[in-house]
Amino acid sequence: MDPLTHAASGLLLSQLIPAPSRGWAALAGVILAVLPDTDYVMELSSRWDYLRYHRAFTHSLAALPLWALLGAGVGRVLGGPRWFRPLLYLGLALVAVHLLLDWATSYGTRLLSPFSSGKYTLDWLFIIDPYLTLMLLGGGLAALCSPGRGRRVGAVCLAGAVFYFLTCGHYQHQALNLARQVFQKEASEGATVAALPQPLSCRRWLLFTARPGEIKQALVELPYWSWDNFQRELKEVKAVEPAASCPRAPAGDYRPPESLVVQDWRAASAPLPRLGPEARGLLDQYLDFARFPLLTRVEPKKEGFLLEWADLRFTVPGRAFPFVLQMRLDREGNLLWGEVGRCQERDESGGEN
Repeated sequence: MDPLTHAASGLLLSQLIPAPSRGWAALAGVILAVLPDTDYVMELSSRWDYLRYHRAFTHSLAALPLWALLGAGVGRVLGGPRWFRPLLYLGLALVAVHLLLDWATSYGTRLLSPFSSGKYTLDWLFIIDPYLTLMLLGGGLAALCSPGRGRRVGAVCLAGAVFYFLTCGHYQHQALNLARQVFQKEASEGATVAALPQPLSCRRWLLFTARPGEIKQALVELPYWSWDNFQRELKEVKAVEPAASCPRAPAGDYRPPESLVVQDWRAASAPLPRLGPEARGLLDQYLDFARFPLLTRVEPKKEGFLLEWADLRFTVPGRAFPFVLQMRLDREGNLLWGEVGRCQERDESGGEN
């Protein structure tokens, strides 16, 4: 989840948990709410360190009490003993909310770090959700500006945010059941099936199935009530071929369950050239980060090859994929350059066209 949403949750909860000063509690709440995201500083070292370690130990259950104790200890030093207990309770609540909100997205959070490197996702919320942010921020500002009625407004906004959060979970359950029906054949053959959230609506989902060399997607807008009524009316899906160069999600609309269109992504057919140790290490790091990677390009170049992988988990209609690995190799498979970001067309020297 984005830092603004975390900060908004800190502002709101700081006004609902008793503290010696509402103003200082608000400042402490915002800081405590974003503390796990201090791992952003790793991007100053390298993009790869950020991709490998973001949402690792700083976002783990083991770190939760440590962040709370750190905040309470600093509060005791700066404000005296009366601040220790309120900030301890506030820190425990806010870091727990931070972990929950990040866990609810599709990015992946290492909740059990350092004991496990596994990434956990609920797939309930898109990485940026303005509805949730506005509810938390509006409630926090109301509670801060008006001690009496504002706190009641803040409590109502918090209840609304919880209801919205659970509603997203309900629709995700519906979407996942639909994905299992649509991709029943692939699931029976061992393919991964998922339902990933889309921006600006808890009823819009990306149905997903993935197996080596092939990923299929379908955009759906769920009805307000259960989709079970559409089960017997589901039409045969239609495959659409993707673009071969600098892939991006095709423009499309969110269809009702009975008229889905499937986007069929196939890995590049050209054989993958031999990779040197540095190139192999870079690729292994990317595959550890990516949730649904697909080899989209193997293109001979004057000095060697251009290779490209895309992580399709954040597919949004008409948008470029945000996490694309591009590598340039020489004829012997040695790495000339490699980076992760939006796909760029480059000339033979490695510069952007």
